Amino acid sequence: MLKPLFRHLSRWYTTLNSKIFIKLILIISVPNLLLIAVIAQLMSDQIEQKEAEMNNTLYVLEHAASREIRAIFNDVTTLTNQILIDPDVQRILASAKKTMEEGDAGRPLDENVRLQERYANEHTMRNLLSRSRLVWNNIFSIAIIDMNGEVYLNTSENYRIYPEDLERSELFKTVISAEQSGLAWSVSDALIKNKDMITIARKIYGVTQPTEMIGYVIVNLSLDAVRSSYETYNYYGQMIFGMIHASENGWMVYDNKKIQGGTGPLIDQAAGDIASKLTEVRLNGRIWRTVLMRMDQQDYLFVGLDKEFIHKETKEIRNKLIYGYVIFLFLALIVSLWATKILSQRLRQLIKAMRKFGQNMWGTRISLKGNDEIRIIGDQFNLMASEIEELMTNLKEQQRLKRLFELRVLEYQINPHFLYNTLDSIHWLAQENEQPKISEMVSGLSKLFRMILSQGRETITLAEEFEMVRVYLQIQKIRFEERFDFTLHLADEAAQYTIGKLVMQPLVENAIVHGMRRLRKKGLLLITGYLEEDEVVVDVSDNGVGMTVEQLNKQRELLNGDVLEEEIISSSGYGMKNVDSRLKMLYGCSYRMIIRSSGEAGEGTSVQIRIKKQAMKI
Repeated sequence: MLKPLFRHLSRWYTTLNSKIFIKLILIISVPNLLLIAVIAQLMSDQIEQKEAEMNNTLYVLEHAASREIRAIFNDVTTLTNQILIDPDVQRILASAKKTMEEGDAGRPLDENVRLQERYANEHTMRNLLSRSRLVWNNIFSIAIIDMNGEVYLNTSENYRIYPEDLERSELFKTVISAEQSGLAWSVSDALIKNKDMITIARKIYGVTQPTEMIGYVIVNLSLDAVRSSYETYNYYGQMIFGMIHASENGWMVYDNKKIQGGTGPLIDQAAGDIASKLTEVRLNGRIWRTVLMRMDQQDYLFVGLDKEFIHKETKEIRNKLIYGYVIFLFLALIVSLWATKILSQRLRQLIKAMRKFGQNMWGTRISLKGNDEIRIIGDQFNLMASEIEELMTNLKEQQRLKRLFELRVLEYQINPHFLYNTLDSIHWLAQENEQPKISEMVSGLSKLFRMILSQGRETITLAEEFEMVRVYLQIQKIRFEERFDFTLHLADEAAQYTIGKLVMQPLVENAIVHGMRRLRKKGLLLITGYLEEDEVVVDVSDNGVGMTVEQLNKQRELLNGDVLEEEIISSSGYGMKNVDSRLKMLYGCSYRMIIRSSGEAGEGTSVQIRIKKQAMKI
C-alpha cells in the first residue's frame, strides 16, 4: 500500500508545480516555527523586564514626589515656626491662657480696658497673619486659636471659622489630643467647608516654657500646590499619588487630576518599618501596584501605577504577534498555492515564446502579469525581440541611406566651391565694368562667407572674430552710404583667446540698425578687446540714440529670462539674447554681459562681454 503512495508522490513531485509548492512551504514554515519559539521566549523576558522597569520607575517617582511634598510641608513648618516664636503671638496667647486659668481674676476690671486690649490683640494678629500669608501665594488662610477658643484669622475670601466648626473638626480634635507637636493634615475635614484645599494644623508652645501649650495654628493651603507636584510626575497618565496619616487613618489620593480624601484604612500596613514596600491597593474600582514610603513618624507617601496598564502593553503586543503569525501562516499557504500556479504558468508561456522566436518568427511577443523577476525576463525578451526586429528593418534602410549620404557629401563639397567661384566671377565682372563698390561688397561677402564656415569650428580666436567684424562693417558701411565710421582695436595679449563664433556680429548689427540708423549726424562705432585683471573684455560702443530707462530695463529683463519667447522674437534684442544664451552655454557663470546707457536720447549705448580668462582657451 505504501509503495503505490510513494510512487504517486514521486510522480507528483516531478512536476514543476509540486516542486515550487513544497519548497515555498518549507521556506515559509520552518523559519516561522523557529521565529515563534524565539518570540515566545523574548515576550516572556520582555514582560519580566517591563515589570521590573515599571517597579523601578515607581521607586524613582516615589522619591521625586516625596521631595516635592516634603518641600511643601517644610515650607509650612518654617512659616508656622516664624509665627510661633513671634513675641506678640507668645504674649497674646500666654495672656489668654492665663485668663483661662485664673478666670475673672486675671482680667482687667474696666470693660473699656478689656475691649481696647482685645482690639489691639486682633489688630496685631491680623497684621502678623497678613504678612505671613503674603509670603506664599498658595496659602488660602492662616488662623491662630488661643486656649479660650478665640480665633484670629486672615483669609483671601469670605471664609470664617466658628466655634461649632472647631467642635466638628476631627483634625482639630486630633491636634488637641496628640502627644507630639508635629503637623496634622486633612483634605476632608469640617474646617475645609467644601473648599479645594488641604488643612494643616499644629500646637503652639510657650517659648519660655516649651512644655506648656498656649494655642494652635491652622493653615489652609490651596490644593493646587499639591496637585501640581503630583501632576509633574504622572508620566504614564495612569498613576495615583497619595499620603496616609497612619495614626488617624486619614488619607488623600491624587487620581486623574483630582484629589480625594477620606478616613479609614487604605493600605494594609505591616508592622515595623514599611519604607519602600511594594504592595497593591484597590481604589476607584482598579488595582494599583503601589510603593509605600515613610515620610515621618506619622505620615506615609505612596505612588501607584494601574496594574492593568503595566501588563496591557505587553499583552497587546503578545496577542497581536500570535494572531499576526497565525494569519500570516494561513495566508502563506494560500499565497504558495497561488504563486506556484502563476510561476509555472508564466514560465511555460516564456519558454513557448522563446521557441517561436528561435524559429525566425520575429513578431513573437509575450505579455506576462505581475511585477517580479519573471515579468522582468519577459519584458527583456520583448525588448530584445523588438530591438532585433528593428535592427533587421534598419539594416536595409541603412544600406539605402549609405548611398544617399555618399551623394550628399559630394554635393556639399561642390556647393561651397561653386559659390566661391560665382562670387569671384561677379567680382571680376564688376571690375571690368568699373563698379568698384559692387566689387568691394562681393569680395567682402566672399571673404565673410569663408570666415563664417571656419572649417566647421564652434570657437575661433578673438583676432579672427575681429577680422570677421571688420569685413562685415565694410559691407555695412557701403550699404549705408558712409553714414558711420568705425574703429577696431584688439590688444595683442587678448588676440589669441578663443570665443564663440559670431558673438560680436549681432551686437554690431544692433548698434548700426537700432543705434545709429536714425541719427542725423554721422555715427561712430568703437569696438575694443583687452584684458582687465582676470577677465577678457570685448566692448561695443556707439554714439547712437541710446536707450531710455524703460528700454534698458526691458533689455535686462530679456537677458535674465523674464520675457516670453514671443516677445523675445519680436523684440529688437533677439540677437543679443541669442549671443547671451550661447555664451552662457559655453562659459556658464564665468561669463557676464553688461549694458550701459545714460537713459537719455542721443547719449549712445555700450555693451560689454566679460569672460574669465581661465574659461577661455588660448
